[in-house]
Amino acid sequence: MAPSTLTDLPLELLDHITSYLPTAQSLASFSQTSKSLNAFVEKDAWQTFLRSRFPSTCPASTPSPKHTARTLTILSKAWNHRAFLARYIEPRGDIRAFPGGRKVERWKPPKGQTIGFTPHLDAYESIGPRWQDRKEVLAFSAGAEVCLQTRVRRGDQEYARWYTYRPLSAYEGRDDVTTLHLLRPELGEASQGPERVITGTANGGLAIVALPESDQSTAALSHFVTQGHPVRSSSILQQPLGKTLLVANMSDSRVCIYPVDAAQSKIAPLDSIDIKPSTSENGQRAKHQRVWSTSFLSSARIAAGIGPSDEPIHIYSLTPSGLEKEPFRKFSLQNDFERLVGEITLSGFAKKSSSSIYPILPLPPSSSSGGSSDGDVFLTGAYDGIIRLHDLRSDRQVERTYTDPTDDSAIYSLLARGQEKLIAGSSRHSLLKVFDMRMGADCYSYLDASTCHLPSSGARREPARDWNLFLRPHSATHTGRGGGNNWARRSHESSVYSLASPSSQSPYLYAGVENAILELAFTSILDQQPDPTFFSTWKPVARGKTDAWRSAEVLDLAMYDQTADMKLYTQRSLWSTWNLKHGHASHASTSLVIDGLDERWRLGTEGA
Repeated sequence: MAPSTLTDLPLELLDHITSYLPTAQSLASFSQTSKSLNAFVEKDAWQTFLRSRFPSTCPASTPSPKHTARTLTILSKAWNHRAFLARYIEPRGDIRAFPGGRKVERWKPPKGQTIGFTPHLDAYESIGPRWQDRKEVLAFSAGAEVCLQTRVRRGDQEYARWYTYRPLSAYEGRDDVTTLHLLRPELGEASQGPERVITGTANGGLAIVALPESDQSTAALSHFVTQGHPVRSSSILQQPLGKTLLVANMSDSRVCIYPVDAAQSKIAPLDSIDIKPSTSENGQRAKHQRVWSTSFLSSARIAAGIGPSDEPIHIYSLTPSGLEKEPFRKFSLQNDFERLVGEITLSGFAKKSSSSIYPILPLPPSSSSGGSSDGDVFLTGAYDGIIRLHDLRSDRQVERTYTDPTDDSAIYSLLARGQEKLIAGSSRHSLLKVFDMRMGADCYSYLDASTCHLPSSGARREPARDWNLFLRPHSATHTGRGGGNNWARRSHESSVYSLASPSSQSPYLYAGVENAILELAFTSILDQQPDPTFFSTWKPVARGKTDAWRSAEVLDLAMYDQTADMKLYTQRSLWSTWNLKHGHASHASTSLVIDGLDERWRLGTEGA
């Protein structure tokens, strides 16, 4: 009997074997050994690689698993190297202003406020018949105005268009946007239809605004009935085969559920409840307690963040008949044994932790859960600066905490990249915090790839997993071009009010700080083979040339690890990095790689 070869193995065994290949390069090499194995890899193995190495960031479906694997592996390396290009963004170029649909040459930021506007963000992307064909939509608020960008990519071509909407009677400081959501296209809906944005305002407005991509001059409006109560926060539930619902909290205590139907001109709430302040042990109502946030955990559960309270998280059931009037569960911020070993009051009882909850974020699903989420596990950010993981299936109050030993400022915003990384916006110092949620389990690591990606010393070292980034230039000497950018006026400290990313596969992260929006594009300028889905190879361009203004607008930020030594790192400019790499500077021998970081990072202001 002739000996069996690899190609004689059943497909199930081949699939099991390829699941142990650590990198996309190794799987590509495996596919080149024979025609039959190549066919197997193209049909099945790339999808297995995505599910096993990127279980929570790979898309549920993709037109090209091979190209998706390339995007996710390159993006994973950029995140581990902390390689990104940061810019301030605002409407410019092709701008259409509504109402009226007129074209404007230059966008004017809002004026008349005591401080700069507080941005609210949302973003999504849709993928075409090819992985490299996609449309990204970003929306943010600027005072009483909404700005929306559509960015279409077709291979190596990209086209961007901006839309703005500001009600004619809007008044800055009175009608400021307090909550914002982009409606995703429904299944089978044309990708060239109007972009729809839900906005809530401090003056009690709550509406769906449809901004047409055609030459129409009007923006369609659908109004939700609010009885004039100011909109504090909201959350949207958009199901592929179900109803789209909106939950919003009004004033300090009311929570309303609305159906979302842009075909209606006026939308009444399906149900509403009032969350009353909790009663303390002495029978008195808590003073100054209010609802800070509401969020859908699933189609049957809604979470409300209140405070200050020793039980600031309330979970409500949503049934076909409406919202249950009483929460079926309340969460405190510490477990019983933590409270028992904590501070003891004069009366001899352990003191409970009291705080307010701001953002609430359901944990994204993974491939092991079939791509669905039942909302049992969720994250919360609190005034005390601690991010907590809760599980409705557990009797414990808190399953895990994410804390920054170097800063305890309040958590204002949360964003998760699957179940791999958690990004948090803090209330002070323009500080963006990055936490590793893998708890030591690496599904994919760029260090398993070829040695050319290792540090020059050859040592297999990764930077610290948790780190902080200052979202303001460490030098306020830049002056941008186009659209009136003036970076010096935006360099003061701020809270990080909102965070958004089009998807867990996108290299773009957006952050809203006071009076500005920052875009972080995760890529390295020295990468000679960047992901062609999003980027082209960067080359220095002489000043005055076409690309010079884009290079000039890249910010130089600062960051540090969440460790005891707290070393400060700052970014070199693009030109300095290029010159050092290619030996065009007197200190060209300076090592560009610090503990596996991107080449732009330097220790402190070294070599400035």
